[in-house]
Amino acid sequence: MARDRLAGTGNVIRFPIEERARPTLGLMRELAPDVRAVELTTEAFDLPLPPADLRHRVDGEAAEYIVNNIDARPSDARDATLRSMLDPLVAEAVRASRAWRRAATTAADARQRMAQARTEGGYWMAALETRLNEAEREAAGLLLEAHVRNEETEGVARAVRQARSGQAWAPFDIRSEAEALFFGDDRTSA
Repeated sequence: MARDRLAGTGNVIRFPIEERARPTLGLMRELAPDVRAVELTTEAFDLPLPPADLRHRVDGEAAEYIVNNIDARPSDARDATLRSMLDPLVAEAVRASRAWRRAATTAADARQRMAQARTEGGYWMAALETRLNEAEREAAGLLLEAHVRNEETEGVARAVRQARSGQAWAPFDIRSEAEALFFGDDRTSA
């Protein structure tokens, strides 16, 4: 397994705390694959790209479930129920991202061994190339799975966040989200 070295050093190995940390939304977001990498990988390996609106569809479904099945009055039981909706999804998304990162490291190691074998020469080239292709395909599949799990979890997280704050659910609108980000959330007071 390739070792991450601390930037600026040649002999200090970074301990991957993200492999042991408790699953949280923050950790999930830190480990989540980049959407650009997902798009490039699905194109390179001819894999089906998940729907672009997956997060927003899951958000709407989760909000509908909350409205129809969870008492709207603030209480500890409501908070526990909302937490029980989100926590398993966060744990699964973190698990999927960790699996993808381990597979990507394995593929990088195989790529390095293949490059080294090409420069040194050898008669195991076909076996190394087969192993490299298998490792890269596995990493690509796990990348796609991690992306889907993260998108689903982000959708449920938005619905839960709105339910906890007492806001009525509304479909995601990029314009209003950008205004809230840039100008604050004082739009309702004007």
